[in-house]
Amino acid sequence: MVFCCMPMLAGCSFRETLGILWNGENQEESTEEETQTAQEETPVVDESVEVPSITAGPGDPVTYAMNAEAEPITVEASVSDGGTLSYQWYSNNVDSNGGGTALEGETGASFTPPTTEPGTIYYYVVITNTVDNAIQMTTSATKSVTVEETSQEDTAAATQESGDSAETQTQETSSAGGTWQQGDGGWWYEHADGSYTTNGWEEIDGQWYAFDENGYMRTGWFQDGDKWYYLNDDGTMARDTDVDGYHLGSDGVMQ
Repeated sequence: MVFCCMPMLAGCSFRETLGILWNGENQEESTEEETQTAQEETPVVDESVEVPSITAGPGDPVTYAMNAEAEPITVEASVSDGGTLSYQWYSNNVDSNGGGTALEGETGASFTPPTTEPGTIYYYVVITNTVDNAIQMTTSATKSVTVEETSQEDTAAATQESGDSAETQTQETSSAGGTWQQGDGGWWYEHADGSYTTNGWEEIDGQWYAFDENGYMRTGWFQDGDKWYYLNDDGTMARDTDVDGYHLGSDGVMQ
């Protein structure tokens, strides 16, 4: 019998030793098969596959106030070989479309940049055209997104540069001719020209009010950048008082 010459593993019976050796051989064969399968499934760059053509985007630099609602960055690309396009967005601290950090989950043709931290970030996208197991890729230009820190004294709207013109929304510091209006979402302050403040502060009749992205008056605790404020039930900013055990200074900032 061949098995009689088989060395016994310490602490194992004959049956257990045979099982270990048999499973080990199968595991090696399985590992080799898995490696071969993985190699076969790995996409390869093929010159016969069409390089994606970017037909639009990502656009000109933009500037937003902190916590303002940003516009999506969108690219348009096409191929004529019937391939499937996929996208991966990246961020970079320098103006370069290489060496950036892949943004997890951002794999569509559009990406909305965050505005929660001040500073300038450059975004770009890598577009891949896949045909069967072959690919070709192209990288877009960068888009600069600057987020400016704001305070209640500053202008608190977003400025977006686009082509030869720039559209600017500025925060009001005067209430001349305005009226309070109420809707399903709460109260807002309508100026004489029909406009209203969004994503910022406005001084009205000597009192400071904060308005959300839809223009509605905020109430309760509100964080603006790294500072906390408390807005009373009537929307006025609390100051020189204590709320929930926290002291608010003359400028309304929590101490």
